[in-house]
Amino acid sequence: MNRAFLTLAVLGAAVIATTGAQAQSSTSSANANPKGLMSSWTPSAEASYTKSVIQRAGYSSVSDLTRGSDGSWHAVAMKNNAKIAVTVDRAGQVSAN
Repeated sequence: MNRAFLTLAVLGAAVIATTGAQAQSSTSSANANPKGLMSSWTPSAEASYTKSVIQRAGYSSVSDLTRGSDGSWHAVAMKNNAKIAVTVDRAGQVSAN
């Protein structure tokens, strides 16, 4: 009888410990990305990245960078000594307007 009671007590303690560990891990991962790191992506970082995408597409002097309601970015940039309105869509494709 004592052996059965001891076995049940140990199993119960193991279940409680496992449940508590799972609750802690789900709470700490709520603000983490899939790799477990905190995200440092900010609107200004996104704008800087978008500006670099436009520059890599062959444009220079990127200005008036704004985000559209559909998630695309709009800017004015120079290419071949001409001012051109450009758009970067959500897929990262740069197009002249």
